[in-house]
Amino acid sequence: MQLDGALADLLALVHTHGEVNQNIVNRVTVSPSAALPDHSATWPYDLASLVNPRDASVLLLFGSMDDRPATFDRTIVPKELDVLLTQRSMVLRNHPGQVSFPGGGLELNDVDATACAIRETQEETGVDPKGIIPIGTLPVLPLPVTNFQVTPVLGWWQHPDDNEMITTEEATRVFRVPVGDLVNPKLRVTAVASDRSSKHRYGTPAFTVGGTLVWGFTAMILDRVLELLGWAEPWDPRYVIDISNWDATKPVPTAFYDPDHPGIDLHGINRTG
Repeated sequence: MQLDGALADLLALVHTHGEVNQNIVNRVTVSPSAALPDHSATWPYDLASLVNPRDASVLLLFGSMDDRPATFDRTIVPKELDVLLTQRSMVLRNHPGQVSFPGGGLELNDVDATACAIRETQEETGVDPKGIIPIGTLPVLPLPVTNFQVTPVLGWWQHPDDNEMITTEEATRVFRVPVGDLVNPKLRVTAVASDRSSKHRYGTPAFTVGGTLVWGFTAMILDRVLELLGWAEPWDPRYVIDISNWDATKPVPTAFYDPDHPGIDLHGINRTG
């Protein structure tokens, strides 16, 4: 697949599950791809669990952003296709050190979720908003730990030779990850942790990419988006990394095979949709 094919798939994703940006016809020359895998629901999560949530948005910015191709060769995903991620500062109150998409809470001067996501991306990474083509939005999904309802905004980076990025007080690292590496089953694990107060054990999909671990809310979005696009490869959730006492200042723990790990299919077969 070439980059135009990836853009066509992303357009189809938003056309099928969300709302396409009304100006997209003036910004790109490709059309949505013919078909994506059939899913009855976009997100297998329940917004009803939130009470008076705040609005927020994140930007999933795709495109060719550097000259480092993916190491995993998958014909359906261009080797040069990247997605932009940030690593949150360790001094932040919420999600310190975690890898995330750029984004944040909606402010009074933001006309909509797309404007919010692009503003936050510029503030956190230095990306020039003029280089971002908004593709559209996907349905909101909950982030219970901060009581946000988050709108994922899909964007396309149109200036591969103009990608100067910065670090800020909020984002101590800004980096691009080849999407092909996110697809690689050998780089997929389950991140598990124990809640210190209730001793409840929970897990999320995770990716060992970019010299760090992408887990939690961001990894859940990536996992589902790859699934909806039909780009995902089957992976074994019994390969586990325990992050109970880990933070981003430390090396990523070694994954281990846990044959007794619950047979939860994190690839989507046994979930809604």
